[in-house]
Amino acid sequence: MAGVVGDWDAVSREIKRRMDEREMNQAALIDKSGISKAVVAELQNNTKRRTRSDHVLRALSEALGLHPEHLRHIAQNREPQPLGEPAIRSDADIAGRLDALDYRVAEIKQMLGQLIDGLLGDAEVTTVDVRRREGRD
Repeated sequence: MAGVVGDWDAVSREIKRRMDEREMNQAALIDKSGISKAVVAELQNNTKRRTRSDHVLRALSEALGLHPEHLRHIAQNREPQPLGEPAIRSDADIAGRLDALDYRVAEIKQMLGQLIDGLLGDAEVTTVDVRRREGRD
């Protein structure tokens, strides 16, 4: 089980912010995450700075209704991923990054479809394939 070293002040602030946002108390966070009271209190109040397991950060993120890697990314000073997006475990995680890219492209396609529907209504839409064809430069 890999450990995460990180910015525990930022993690503490994020846990408190999200608990306030969801009107969640510590007992509810402990119950939903399955993480011990001692560990939740340490992270919530930043009383002990030490390496934390991926499991702890993932369980707390999910209990707070966030992307499973949210608190890990906060600890590592990385931009958190949107809920539902496939996880990127590290900058070297090529498969995870491609999955996340596919997810975002699908979101963009959906938004464009909604925008076109809103602008054109029932009008017919013509598409053009702008990709290069084999044998053409």
